[in-house]
Formats: sequence, C-alpha cells, structure tokens
Amino acid sequence: MAVDDDAGRLRLRIFAFVALILFGALFTRLWYLQGIEYEQLAQEAQTNVLREVFEEAPRGRILDRNGRVLVDNKVVDVVTIDKAVLDGLSTSERATLFYELAVAISRSGRPTKLNAIVREVESPRYSSFDVVPVAVDVDPSLLIYLGERPDQFPGVDVVTRTVRSYPYGELAAHVLGYVGSVNLEELELENGRLDRSDPDAKIYQLSDEIGKAGVERSFEHALRGTPGVRYLEVDNKGRVVRELAEFRLEPVPGDDLYLTIDIDLQALAEAELAETLAGRRLVEGDNGRFEAPAGSVVATDPMTGEVLAMASYPTYSPAEFVNGISQAQFDVLTAPDNNAPLQNRAVQERYPPGSTFKVITALAALEAGYLSETSPIVEARNGTIEDRGVYTLPQCRTDFEASDTCEFSSPREGEPAVTFNLVEALSASSDVFFYKLAAEGFFNELVRGPEGDEAIQEMARRFGLGSATAIQLPVESRGVVPDRDYFDLQAELGVFLRDGSQWFPGDTVLLAIGQGEMLLTPTQLANTYASIANGGRLYQLNVASRTVANDGETEFVYEPRLLREIDVASNDLAQVETGLLGVPKLTSVRGTAATAFQGFDLVAFPVAGKTGTAEITDKADTSLFAGYGPVIPGQDPEIAVAVVLEEAGFGSSAAAPLAREMLEAWATDSIPRARTSDETSFAQAAS
Repeated sequence: MAVDDDAGRLRLRIFAFVALILFGALFTRLWYLQGIEYEQLAQEAQTNVLREVFEEAPRGRILDRNGRVLVDNKVVDVVTIDKAVLDGLSTSERATLFYELAVAISRSGRPTKLNAIVREVESPRYSSFDVVPVAVDVDPSLLIYLGERPDQFPGVDVVTRTVRSYPYGELAAHVLGYVGSVNLEELELENGRLDRSDPDAKIYQLSDEIGKAGVERSFEHALRGTPGVRYLEVDNKGRVVRELAEFRLEPVPGDDLYLTIDIDLQALAEAELAETLAGRRLVEGDNGRFEAPAGSVVATDPMTGEVLAMASYPTYSPAEFVNGISQAQFDVLTAPDNNAPLQNRAVQERYPPGSTFKVITALAALEAGYLSETSPIVEARNGTIEDRGVYTLPQCRTDFEASDTCEFSSPREGEPAVTFNLVEALSASSDVFFYKLAAEGFFNELVRGPEGDEAIQEMARRFGLGSATAIQLPVESRGVVPDRDYFDLQAELGVFLRDGSQWFPGDTVLLAIGQGEMLLTPTQLANTYASIANGGRLYQLNVASRTVANDGETEFVYEPRLLREIDVASNDLAQVETGLLGVPKLTSVRGTAATAFQGFDLVAFPVAGKTGTAEITDKADTSLFAGYGPVIPGQDPEIAVAVVLEEAGFGSSAAAPLAREMLEAWATDSIPRARTSDETSFAQAAS
C-alpha cells in the first residue's frame, strides 16, 4: 500500500513539473510577443493598407426614336489573369503559364499569340492588383478546361463581362461612334472633372473604355455606368492579404440613350447613298467616268431641329473596335486611299454649296431692294433680269478690253436669251441672274445698301452659316463665309496670296452662286433649308431625345433648342419658297429637278428644293440637292433633306434623284423596315 502511494505521489510530481514547464513556456511566449515583438508586429500591421480596385460597369444602351436597340451589351466569356497571383511566380513559371495559356485558348477556337498575352499583362494600363483580360469572347468550354487545371494555370480564370454589340451592323456608324481604351490625356481630363468624395463618381482607370466618336463620345457622361469597387488589404510588399467582401460595391449600369434617328429612314438613306454613288461611277463625265468616292445625306424635322437620318459614305463597322482594334485594321480605316471611312462627312466635311446657296443671295437681294420698282439696278426695276448665258463685269467694259478673265459663263451659254424674275431664276437656276445682282448691286459702291458689299455674307450668318450647328456630335466643322476679314486671316497664315484689301467684284459674283471660298457642311445645308421651311426659325440640331436610367426613370429630356428667329421678311421667304416649289416641276420654266421628280405626286406632297452643282479644281463637280416638304398652307413641313455627292456630276442628275427617293418614301409612308444583322443573315441563308 505504501509503495502505491509513493508511486502516485511521484506521478503527480512529474505531471506538476510538466505542467509548470508548459505554462512557463506559454508565459515566456506571451512576454516575448508583448515585449520584444510588439513594436515589430505593430509596425507591420500599420503598413497593411486598403486598396480600391474598380470594376467597370456596363454602358447604357443606345436606341432609335422608336425604341429599337441600336447598340446593346453582349455577355461574353473572358479569360483573365490575376496579376497579384502572377507576381508570386518565378520568371520561368510565368513563361510556361503564358505559353500553355496561349495554346489552350487557340485550341478552343480563338487564335491567340503568346506575345499578345505578354503585351496585355505588361501593359501600363493595369496595376499590380488588376485582373487582366487576355482573351475576350472565348468558347464556354474553356471555362471547364481551365477550371479543372488550377495548378497548371494559377491566377487564370474565365469570367463573364459585357461588350458592345451592334444589332444593325454598320447602320448609323458615324452617329453612334465607337468605344476604345481610355488614354492618359482622357484619363486626366475625365477624372479631373469628378468629385472624388462622391460615392457615385464615375472614376476612370487606364484599363477602362471610353467613347471615342459619335454619341458614344458626346454622351459619355450618361452612357458610362458607375464602377463597382472591391477593397483589398495589401501588405507592405504589395501582396493581397484578403478582400473585404462586406464593403464591396456592385457596378451600376449607365443610362440608356434614345436618339432622334429613325433607323428605317437611316437604312434607306445609307442604301440609297451607296447605290447612287456606285451608279454614278458607271457614268461618263467630261474627263472620263465619275469617281463618286464619297457623300452624305442628312434629314431633319424642320419644326424641332431633330435629326431623322444622317448617312456618310464610305462607312465602317463599330464592331471592329470591340475588344480593341489592331494597328493594321486602324491603318486601313485611316488610309487616304480609302477616302477616310471614319470621317462623318455630314458634320466634318466642307463643300462649296453651288446653286443651293442662291436662296441666301435671293433673300439678301430682296431685303436690299435690288428687285423692286426703285431698284438701283436699272434692268431689275421690273423685277426681271435677262440671262444671255454669259455675264461680263461692267468694269471690264469701262476700264479695259473685255477678256475671258472677267467673263462668267453658265450652263445656259450658247442658248437664246431668256428674261427671268426671281421665282423663275430660282426654278431654272439662272447663274447670270445672280451674277448681275452681285456685281451691279452688292458690289457696286454707288448703289449698295447699309451692309455694303457683304450683305450676302450677313444674310448667310443669320442662317447659321459659318458657325457650328451645335449638333450633339463631336468635331463639327464651322464652314466658311468668306469676307475681307477671312481673306486677311488666310493671307496671314500664308494660305492666300492676297488679303481683304484685294476683295474683287469677281469674289462677290462667285459667292452669289455658292462658289469661290464659300463652304458649308451637309448638316448646315439641311438646317438652312429647314429654316426656310419653318418660316425663319434657326434650331440647334439634336440627335438625342432623352436619357433613361436603368431603373426605367427618365433622367433628362433634350428639348428643341431654338437659337433665334431669323431677321428676314416673311414675304421674302414666301417669294423664295415659290421659286423652290418650281424646281421639281415641269412648267413654262423647266425646273432643274423636274426630270428627277417625274411621277412624284407633287399635289399630295408639294416639295420645295434646289439643285446645286459645285465646281472643284482638278475634280469632277460636286452634286447637291436640298429641299423640304410638304409645302401646304396651314400644315407644318415634316422633313428637310440635304444630299451632297462628291465628284458625281450635276445636282439634277445625281443628288436630286436620291433626294426624291427619300422624300417619296416619307410622303407615302413606304420606308422599308430596317433589318438587323441576324435577320439579314437568316434571309440570305433562306434564299
């Protein structure tokens, strides 16, 4: 019994001793942590920081005036590499990963080069905490393949993202525009406008996309969504410790943008534009076949300033820019030999208006009294001027012998003399009628009115020419209304050899028929005729009608923007309009567009318009037509159209027939329904 007690006491002592050692070790460790390592651990804890990682939100959709989706978002599978994981790999491990990933993606049906992956991962657009997309719109089977091999593909994932899609393909490309990666200049500009303390601020990162052209650019602030935010805890070596999922903010999609464009009318305009230019290339001009390389069509609502259609040729596909465009592709789109398909000629290209400008000269002449009973131009006191086909400046008869340098011919040269009043001169497009007004009225210092010899320019400026229309599209040309100040500026720049002190009578003569240095855009031309149609109101043009948030609530409505009531007499506008009504008619005075409008029901839908043929040095003539309808007392005009075709010949032969197709389809409510790309493909397959 005593032996057992001694053994028990021994075991107890041993247990107590072991326990003492263990507690001693524990207290020693606590003392070490509290004392020796405290400052070191505290310092490391303080160096851990939170990093914001932004997740780009889906952009808002773009729809036409009737709610048909023109630009949508498509969900695609994207292969990504987490740079935080990648930084933990050795150089050889990274190289192996990139190679095997390029092989896997290529085998799935998306050819991908090793260098492309390396270039994307090393791009300065991405920080060391970003997840880098290296292949977009891959086959879904790749998700399974990569997911089954996490050790072989560390940091690699397949995620779903949204990219731009275009249900109607190339239609309205110049209006819609495209998106691309934000550059440093854009990044600084856009982020500089933001209030960083605003939780809804749409902050940009270099990896984000931004609108580059069209309404994608103009309405970037509305279309761009609010980025989501992930908060990562990062140690002093840049390694991610953890993600604070409870603070994550989900991305909010951008607003939908509704345009004033009617996609059916837009499709008709683009089809007719391409077809007309192609047809003109088969026609012989004075110097061989017409080149007819490019052109534009613009249609507006004269009563609101809304753009109903805007076509520019040649065009391009915005889809080419999805996921980034290659340099080779971009070079093709910007090559001079390809006639600049990225350029929106409707708002960016400037053309001499030719005879379409005669409406401005006519209004200026009426206001100055040059066609009244008391006209200082003796011949015009009965309101008529004789057209002999050629006009010689009076100075040539009095100062020196007449020569070709001071003679101005017209298409009627060699034909019998005809006496025109203003209405007839507009319908028949008599150049000599307007030559005489210019030289013996506007330029004649003995008879000219208070505006001097720049009354034509002053009238042009009232209609907004020489100024931007303020249309909601980027990079709009202002055009040119030439005067002495303009000549001075061009001489200072070394463009002209003479300045404003050498403005000659011939300059005013050429200006009167829309030649010389007078330049405008197709959009300005359409707006000028819309202003005549609506009785003298000048609107700033709209291509957008409203924005709608993703919850369905209307955010903003773009109301008609009336710039001003044009200071012009209603009687003068009515007289000019009467002349324009004769252009598409075959009466005692043959209208210049009578052939083009043959068979058009001008009783049910009266059209007022004007053809134009602008001469271009070393090129074939530019063909123009501008008009509107219906012209019915007590009824608002519904549509104004301007057509400009480069190197396509007479306005009556090329531009007028195209405008007729547009106006007739509108008048008879027979505009073909635009097909989506899928519908077109299905129809082609079925045939």
